[in-house]
Amino acid sequence: MNRKNGRRHTNRRSRHATIRLHTDITDPLSPMTPASTMTDVPLVSVIIPMHGRSHFIEAALRSVIAQTHPRVETILVDDNGEGSANQLATHEQVTPFLRPNVRYSANPANVGVSATRNRGVELARGEYVTFLDDDDLYYEHKVAQQLQHMLDHKLDISICSFDRFDTDGETQPSSAIQPPLTCAQDVLFGDPSPHAPTIMIERAFFQRIGGFNESLAYREDLMLVTRALSHGAAIGSIPQPLFNYRVHPGFRLSKKRFACDEIDRIYAIIDEEEAELRRQLRPAERERLLSARRYKQLDALFKNGCRIPFSLLADTVRHTLKTGDRKRLLRGISKYVRAALGRNKHPTP
Repeated sequence: MNRKNGRRHTNRRSRHATIRLHTDITDPLSPMTPASTMTDVPLVSVIIPMHGRSHFIEAALRSVIAQTHPRVETILVDDNGEGSANQLATHEQVTPFLRPNVRYSANPANVGVSATRNRGVELARGEYVTFLDDDDLYYEHKVAQQLQHMLDHKLDISICSFDRFDTDGETQPSSAIQPPLTCAQDVLFGDPSPHAPTIMIERAFFQRIGGFNESLAYREDLMLVTRALSHGAAIGSIPQPLFNYRVHPGFRLSKKRFACDEIDRIYAIIDEEEAELRRQLRPAERERLLSARRYKQLDALFKNGCRIPFSLLADTVRHTLKTGDRKRLLRGISKYVRAALGRNKHPTP
């Protein structure tokens, strides 16, 4: 397989090495802004899905409004369900900020984070889109720096690093620094953290590959990147943190706890999403990926208090033996035995 994963080299009009700005910008949204006021400045759409947590949204929204890039639109998509108490509270919070480049839309009913982000992209007008969860915060140069990264390196998708902070505004000691990402192997084996707010992607490319998988509320962001790579995307990462991920005990847009049958369904979807990339890997790399995925599924069942099918253990052992990962093999067997004895950490959902 080509280590660059079949990058597409296209001659895109908007991709210049430097974004050139004038100071007399009159309308940051208008695609027909005269050349005398702005030159080659792409419009970037920031998609913010909202569900509950209306007390966080003002800070998130202000962090987008404060962006140094001059052409940013914000698409707020409310997934509380139209007419619900949470939707009314959220709408009240955002109403003072609404203007032509800050738009609000409410889903008639709760449809989940993936469908909500996709809805935001449908409403977007930007050449590029990026995302922000309603409890996180952008640094003011996030959009400008990530867009410049895409233009400089002719990327279809860029993934940035991020800091963590708590509800008191204190920065957590560990930042999530993305590893170098230039090909499929880097994404599959480099242990990246491509949470949705880390991602900037060409809107047309996002729509062409189908957007977020609406059947997923877990790893939906990683699967978007996986599918992009299977379509030959040029990918890159930024080692500098460009946004702040809020650590708190409340509701998260992406789920962390699951029913046992839901875990099996999720990993069946992941297998399907990764099928094309697996075909592009060398045999040894394919075994390494399958070993990792089977163990993660076994581990997810264990952590959610589920019994682990013997067939999954056998699959894990078979692939792990081929990779020679003795530690993973022993951990998998230990978790299977402990689950069989009912010694899982959490009760069965």
